[in-house]
Amino acid sequence: MQVVDTIATTLLFIVLIGWVWLSIYVGATSVMLSDSGAPGIALVGVVLAVVGIPLSVVTVYVLAVIRTWYADGYTFYYPLVAFVVGTVSAALVMGVALGIVRLGLRLHGTDEESSAETHVRRVTEPIETAPPAPPSVYTFETTHEYRDGNLFVELGIERGTGRRYLRTPMPQRNGEWEEHYGIDPQEYETFVADAAEAHGFAGECRREEHLDRWMSWPGSPMCERITFGRKRLAGKRATLLTDHPTDTSGVPVEGIPVGTAFVRIVGNSVDPDGNVQVRLLGAEAMVVSIDAGQLGLP
Repeated sequence: MQVVDTIATTLLFIVLIGWVWLSIYVGATSVMLSDSGAPGIALVGVVLAVVGIPLSVVTVYVLAVIRTWYADGYTFYYPLVAFVVGTVSAALVMGVALGIVRLGLRLHGTDEESSAETHVRRVTEPIETAPPAPPSVYTFETTHEYRDGNLFVELGIERGTGRRYLRTPMPQRNGEWEEHYGIDPQEYETFVADAAEAHGFAGECRREEHLDRWMSWPGSPMCERITFGRKRLAGKRATLLTDHPTDTSGVPVEGIPVGTAFVRIVGNSVDPDGNVQVRLLGAEAMVVSIDAGQLGLP
């Protein structure tokens, strides 16, 4: 009987070698637990399955062989116990590994999902484009027009500076010359609502009562903003690029009527604060400081 037991035990251990190789195969294929990547803690679960499943089976098998070698009496049941214990151990390792992988994927998602999310975000996010360059010449865009016999009044916005304007014909010796005059936003709204007011202001322009508001003709070169470091400015006529000029600290400039188109530069350069000293075109006007960026030169 002892010989039969030994033969049976040996045959069972030989059969279990296939079981051991199966555990190694299962461990190797466990890398597919997350076929889209295993970020974060999910990677721990994958490694546990790949290494832990075959390691648990091989450990139980080796211990069973050693135990059988030193055992007295019947030993045929040792490989059977090893099969049960090793299988249960491998199943427990697989269960723990699956739990860790699912937890990791729930927390971090898969690499494929992250890649897809990034792709969608890149596709759906608006592409930032540089704003269009301002016109290089004065471009007047008409918004309203009123006619009174042979006279007309045109209201609109100059696209380069954003200044509102009123255009009216100026009687000349050899015909008529149309001129543009800067107006402030309140005047613009008044003239839009009341054509008579617009014609009244146009009449004042024709009588040359608003020469300080005269604007360049369409197609003439656009003025350039005065930048820090500009020299030899004294005496030059500058275009106001805003209806409400301020200094560099944002304080409104007093003494410059709203809608003034031109000023005369007094200072020879931009001061350390970034302001330029100017006055109205009248020689006796007070000197004020305006942010250099709000002034333009031909």
